[in-house]
Amino acid sequence: MNKFKRRNMFLALSGIALNISVSNAYATNGIYLTGSGASSSGMGGAAIAFPQDVTSAVDNPAGLAELGSRVELNGAVIPISADSTFGSTDNDLHSRKLIIIPGFGVNYQIAPQWTFGVAVTGAGAASEYDRPVLPVPGAGDANASLVVINTSPTITYKPLPNLSIGASLVIGVEQLRLGGLVVPGPSGSLEPGPSHGNSYAYGIGTGFGVLWTPIPMVSLGASYFTKTWFTPLDEYKDDVLAPTNGHLDSPSRYGVGIAIRPLPGLTVALDYLRIEWESAAGYNTSSSFGYRNQNVGRVGVSYEINPEWTVRGGYSFANMHIDSDHTLANVRAPGISPRAVTVGATYAIDKSNLITGAFEYDIPTSIHGKGANEGTNISTRYQVYTIGYTHKF
Repeated sequence: MNKFKRRNMFLALSGIALNISVSNAYATNGIYLTGSGASSSGMGGAAIAFPQDVTSAVDNPAGLAELGSRVELNGAVIPISADSTFGSTDNDLHSRKLIIIPGFGVNYQIAPQWTFGVAVTGAGAASEYDRPVLPVPGAGDANASLVVINTSPTITYKPLPNLSIGASLVIGVEQLRLGGLVVPGPSGSLEPGPSHGNSYAYGIGTGFGVLWTPIPMVSLGASYFTKTWFTPLDEYKDDVLAPTNGHLDSPSRYGVGIAIRPLPGLTVALDYLRIEWESAAGYNTSSSFGYRNQNVGRVGVSYEINPEWTVRGGYSFANMHIDSDHTLANVRAPGISPRAVTVGATYAIDKSNLITGAFEYDIPTSIHGKGANEGTNISTRYQVYTIGYTHKF
């Protein structure tokens, strides 16, 4: 313990805090994937004014009015690597983790003006370091997992042929598991923390959206989602989640988008998204994780080469949601890259069946702690591989 200089007792006090911050997930958008579905994933996530997937209900519920009756299955595979230090640049930690996130969507055209759909999307984070965060006798290897599954029943209505409105109910299930906790003991020295295993919580929220096409070559979209308020994660509410009484809520967010079709088959889509982390319990504790609100930009291009093939490209960028004053609390959540480049394509097997793939490259990012966080640095590398199948009926 000498090389970690007991002068930095903040490490001990942060032993609790760092073990909760597993929810800083993928790419630019905190716990959210860059794209909600296989098609939008190839366009940097741009979907507010250009719906292509049923799962784009989580970007703009009104978009489902444009998709007709269909069923979708998709999945994302994320290999993520983190090379970090904790408390001292001599204390190296390495994590290699493969994360799989499934998605599902179904949409039904009830009547010419009405649709009803259900989107199932996943979010979360994980890390699996190859040793304890500190050389404390009896401490286990540091690992963490947060899984959030949201089911969004969505209804849309078209009061005009070129205007759609939509509303979603967001029903969430949250699972948290932490391992290798290190906490201060009664004497003030560090000791292994308790292991609670899996803890589950259930949440609810709402979302609203509008999609307007004033002229055939331009569509405008806007959406707003409330927070998803979760019940307490009971197993952790007396220690790692004590500041919020066990609550870990998903943040509210709102956004606007525009899609322009300057040439036949070509669409350029741009989104602006605001994520209100500073109002979400469990993410906004300034003494530990210190998440900041995010401004996210998404730019995507889609081009239909012929009836069989459509190709896509995109770019997503945002301000970092953590800073150098909060690296201790985020070592277990190494997905910090604020910029991503994407490509994708769809192959139409026939008029009813489509296969879509997308690849996302997140530009490697490092963040170095300062002040009480000096010596705790995070560096990450990851990509996202997405594949989806659509059946229209």
